[in-house]
Amino acid sequence: MPSPLPERFFLGGNLSPVCTLGGPTSLWGFRTRGLGPTEPRRQFLSNLDNENTDSGRDYIGGDLALAAFADFSFDFPSKWLSAKGIHGHFLASAGNVEKLTENAYRNFSLRKFTESFRSSVGVGVVIPTNIFRMELNYCYILKKFGEDCGKSGFSFSFASPS
Repeated sequence: MPSPLPERFFLGGNLSPVCTLGGPTSLWGFRTRGLGPTEPRRQFLSNLDNENTDSGRDYIGGDLALAAFADFSFDFPSKWLSAKGIHGHFLASAGNVEKLTENAYRNFSLRKFTESFRSSVGVGVVIPTNIFRMELNYCYILKKFGEDCGKSGFSFSFASPS
């Protein structure tokens, strides 16, 4: 039987895995819910006459998800920055989502699942305040697949203070 959409796992997004509840499901460089099983985007009757209709795909999530994140923080050689708590960090993330319902489990193999992991690395600056934690990161995607929605580049993220 198909699993209900709210009960599926989704990966992606640039939320800080260190300071947010949704963080462990983030994969840096990928759009939120931007990877994993997809199906053709549904066309609505009102959009059939529109020539500019997006004919992309919808990310439907999966029944099995695995994600890993590593963060190595370091101080800058400035006493002023250290006194303010501003520091740098190197980060790496990897993960995958797989659909197992509707007989998809018959084609599942652990080897294929591990070989199709998406991964990214990055470097950034962390600026903590009393109100929030701000991060400016540059992320580089090491591995992605054709329908994944992600790109290397700069991103900002905000989280609750640590």
